Amino acid sequence: MSQKTALFVLQGIAIMCVVDGFVTPTDTYTHNAALDDFGKVHLFWKYDDTTITFEVHAETLGYVGFGISPNGGMTNSDIVIGWVKDGNTYLKDRFASANGEPIIDDQQDYQLIGGMETETHTVLTISRKLDTCDEKDRVITSDTLRLIYAYHADDPDTETGLPYHGAEQRGSRSVHLLGVAPVEPEMPTGDDLLMYEFLNPHYEPIIQEGHEALVHHILIYQCRDGVGEGYHGFGHECYSPNMPQNLTLCTSVIISWAIGGGGFYFPQEAGFSLGDVENGDPDFVLMETHFDNPEFKDTFIDSSGIRVYYTPKLRKNDASIIEIGAFTNPLALFIPPGAPSMTVNGYCSQECFDEGSNGTSITIFASLLHSHLAGVKLRARHFREGVEKDIISEDDTYDFNLQEMRHLKEPAIVQPGDRLTLECNYNTESRTNMTYGGLSTTSEMCLSYLYYYPRIQLARCESLPVIEFAMNACCNVTKISFAKFPPIVVEPEKYRGMTIFEVMDAQEWTYEQVKDFEAVYQHSYRIYCEKNGSKFYPSNLKFEYVPEITEPLPEQVSYCKSAAGANRYRLMAIVIPAVVEMVFATLKL
Repeated sequence: MSQKTALFVLQGIAIMCVVDGFVTPTDTYTHNAALDDFGKVHLFWKYDDTTITFEVHAETLGYVGFGISPNGGMTNSDIVIGWVKDGNTYLKDRFASANGEPIIDDQQDYQLIGGMETETHTVLTISRKLDTCDEKDRVITSDTLRLIYAYHADDPDTETGLPYHGAEQRGSRSVHLLGVAPVEPEMPTGDDLLMYEFLNPHYEPIIQEGHEALVHHILIYQCRDGVGEGYHGFGHECYSPNMPQNLTLCTSVIISWAIGGGGFYFPQEAGFSLGDVENGDPDFVLMETHFDNPEFKDTFIDSSGIRVYYTPKLRKNDASIIEIGAFTNPLALFIPPGAPSMTVNGYCSQECFDEGSNGTSITIFASLLHSHLAGVKLRARHFREGVEKDIISEDDTYDFNLQEMRHLKEPAIVQPGDRLTLECNYNTESRTNMTYGGLSTTSEMCLSYLYYYPRIQLARCESLPVIEFAMNACCNVTKISFAKFPPIVVEPEKYRGMTIFEVMDAQEWTYEQVKDFEAVYQHSYRIYCEKNGSKFYPSNLKFEYVPEITEPLPEQVSYCKSAAGANRYRLMAIVIPAVVEMVFATLKL
């Protein structure tokens, strides 16, 4: 790739072999996902502003059920179960209050469109409102939702007393039901269409049959200076103690795929630039494959990867990625144990963005939100002169096991003078030790990778908390020495000589301490910025107070709640005059 070309299609292959090999939908759908690891239960769907339509294919001639769970388990799940028997289709909306046969819901919100059996499969087509106003139904949102499924070889004799599906014919999968459907671009032809496959070292078909459950997600990082020809084709266990230090310079995600994800397409007006290394194009990339192999089987030789399409026929704009959030470092991110909720804020300041953009506005068209196992909610916010613009991306039910680049419903235009904030909320109730920023999945991150165009010089736009404020808020530390790492406490006397980590680890954290600690992230920060590998504000980090938000976005209220509120206001209009009249009558007495 010595001459400049443009990447315009990224394709994760694993899901495609499942779709092509087993089932074909009866209608046109914008989304699909295999709910189990081997494609025995496959879901297709499409949606509009109010309604979602599903088509489920299950490799059974008995019953099949699927539903929306709060956490991947059965309890408190919204479930629909159906089957085809003697040419008739049976379907019931149900609710699981516990692990057991789901009860039939009094309000039947799933509507049967059609059902049939093939020689091997049961096929059900159904629809429901996104928000049914039924407290036993879960609202379908743009967040990550946990879908559960179950099936059985036999049809039930009646609507109750369903035969138990067993442990092998059930499961769950995280899915973006309201994800933006990618628009396939017009494909170049002939010499203008080029393809490259990033593969693990054993070159066999992508993805090997039987490995659908093994390959969990794949990330491709752009590497910075220090990774050269000596690493070409090199493979290594990620994040192990003897991992080459230079590979830690590969930190900016440019391609991602996870179970449940499909292809990713750049908008017609932009492509990711390749071949122009002097202006920031990748020189080397690192592919990181995460495998799900809990039994540590050693019989797998995997050849999975990512297929990309690129072209020398350049588009109008060069696309690129900005990394925003909290700088990944133990001194930049720390979360106390036992906290049901703690929010960390990472800031892309106005000063940082203006310096890196050199007065250019950008259009953000896709985003990947990223934290680790303690992450619960993430939200990328956009401000202009204190007024909040539309949310760039958010997920109130984040799942580390489903990470993919998501197209925005509407592109976000970021102008000079704007600032961005990434909020990451964590739950550490199950942890007994401090959680710090780092690469390990048991450490934490708070990042978002924003795909945008046209390309500017800004690569990273992040922040660090003011450690002096944080240590004072949590632990009454008044003086710290930064002469070496980790920093040493000087005052008060009882902590003198201890590292700041030792002091935090020694705390018996209270709710008030956690909230005081959290406030440090919300009121002040230090800037960390990079321009295509060259840092500015790196060593002498500039301190800033968080600017005031003069006009936040109004809180969104669901259709059902707003309708109920309107009814309540109508009642008040009737009741209040009667009450006032009664009060005056009493006073006259």
